[in-house]
Amino acid sequence: MNDDTLAYAVTFRRRQRNIILRVQGDGTLVVSAPTGTPQVRIDEFVASKTRWIARRRAATAELPPRIERDSAQFERHRAEMQAALADLMPLWCERLGVAKEPRISIKVMSTRWGSCNARLHKINLNVELARRGSEALEYVLVHELAHLFHQNHGPGFYALMDEHLPDWRARRARLRALQ
Repeated sequence: MNDDTLAYAVTFRRRQRNIILRVQGDGTLVVSAPTGTPQVRIDEFVASKTRWIARRRAATAELPPRIERDSAQFERHRAEMQAALADLMPLWCERLGVAKEPRISIKVMSTRWGSCNARLHKINLNVELARRGSEALEYVLVHELAHLFHQNHGPGFYALMDEHLPDWRARRARLRALQ
């Protein structure tokens, strides 16, 4: 692209179906696209998102700097999350019928709020959740616990979320608004 404000880095992925645009914390644009997508199509897509890009950059500029691993801030937020999880984990494991609490790791994660490895019975949570409030932490925890039963985002997963955390969509929307 000629316009420096719309300059971007692109990554092509074989298993991807759609073009995805992200605004990183420093305002740079990153595009991932299906392998074989013509450059002109990517340019058109990015150009069509100029208003969205401006809004995301403005919102990103208001966010505090990301938490750095092994910093005092990381340790403080990790301790806050561990204290909150001491109450939330047994409650939600019982409600969902999780027989054994999964191992939890609190990490700096660049693109996700959490992840679940059902085979290893392990959940990773982004330390940034500490700054997003208890409602966000609870939503992501329940989301990842649901993945112990449904490893994808299919109808069964959503039915489980709807049954146990009926306001999960509103929580997700609020969390996404804070990104």
